[in-house]
Amino acid sequence: MPLIEIKNLNKFYPHVSNNKQRVKSMWQILNNRPVTTGSHVLKDINLTVHKGESLAIVGRNGAGKSTLLKILSGVIQPTSGDIQVNGTIGALLELGSGFDPEYTGIDNLKLSAALAGIRGQQAKEKINRMIEFADIGDYIREPVKNYSSGMVVRLGFAVITETKPDLLITDEVLAVGDENFQRKCLAWIDHYLSSGGTLLLVSHSIYHVQKIAHHAIWLEKGHIRMRGSAYDVSQAYHYDSVSELPEITPAKVDQSGFHVAEAAIYNHEHQVIDEVRSGETVYFKARLYSPTGEAPGLCFGVVSFDNQPVYGVYSEQFKQQPKKAADGLFEFTLRIKNIPLLPGRYHIKFHTMSPDQLQLIDTLEKPLTVKGETREMGITRLPIEWL
Repeated sequence: MPLIEIKNLNKFYPHVSNNKQRVKSMWQILNNRPVTTGSHVLKDINLTVHKGESLAIVGRNGAGKSTLLKILSGVIQPTSGDIQVNGTIGALLELGSGFDPEYTGIDNLKLSAALAGIRGQQAKEKINRMIEFADIGDYIREPVKNYSSGMVVRLGFAVITETKPDLLITDEVLAVGDENFQRKCLAWIDHYLSSGGTLLLVSHSIYHVQKIAHHAIWLEKGHIRMRGSAYDVSQAYHYDSVSELPEITPAKVDQSGFHVAEAAIYNHEHQVIDEVRSGETVYFKARLYSPTGEAPGLCFGVVSFDNQPVYGVYSEQFKQQPKKAADGLFEFTLRIKNIPLLPGRYHIKFHTMSPDQLQLIDTLEKPLTVKGETREMGITRLPIEWL
């Protein structure tokens, strides 16, 4: 018997931004007519999750991820469809949900234990372990309304560790809290899953999705766009996300002064490319214009899709001089053997430097998409050896 079985699930929110729309929607409902104006947050969702599985849900903001978890948790009701959950549920959704902000941390732990049917000496022992896991010091005796978001997550996760539900539902909780606590939570989740627990995880972290989950679904505009292994789904979602980012338009420069006249990226067959597989050899060529006839310098850089620096180098660092290509034009060629960049989208930056290498004058950018199959994390592959 599946732990979760969802059939033809739909969630529709009527548009009721003004009194006229409210009256119209209410009239349609009272007359058993479908409400026609609104948002379909979830559309025909079909999903089965068995005991012991770990399923990640990925998608952009507004895709319906949190709504699906709230329906499974019983926080909200679906508009139509059938849901069966054959077991107990522990949900970590919005920060502080399930806690009384006026109660102290320890009082909230006692209340959570009571609601879970834990009594007597067992309750005392479990509450002590919750306090130890949360590790928030004297704040445990302060009202929850005084807690930081990280403290609230600690308290909520501490409850989960002792109530041990059949199904754990989490929504971005690992994005809050310090690194040590995240490691503690990941270790507990690993043990929970190895002991037969079942997990539904919503996260924007590709690392967490691939590390924790075995399977995944990709929600887009309320539909399941893709389902499969956590690796395949998260990689497809990542490629789709970065492909829609806007290209950076370089600023216009004085074409009579020092500038990058042209630049290109080539493969080993000397074909111009904007896509390469991780581990292949790549060539980069830039022609720089000098109005004085003096050889300019080149600064070569790589940045990630979100404009984080990956690598940078100056021609002067390696005492490299350009080849003279034509009147006023100087050419630099670089080669990267077995390019170590991990799959993702990058920008290659070519910068003109003044002849004295003291001033960065102009920049030309070229997009480069790196593809490949790997479970490595980060931006670049290191020459690691397992001994």
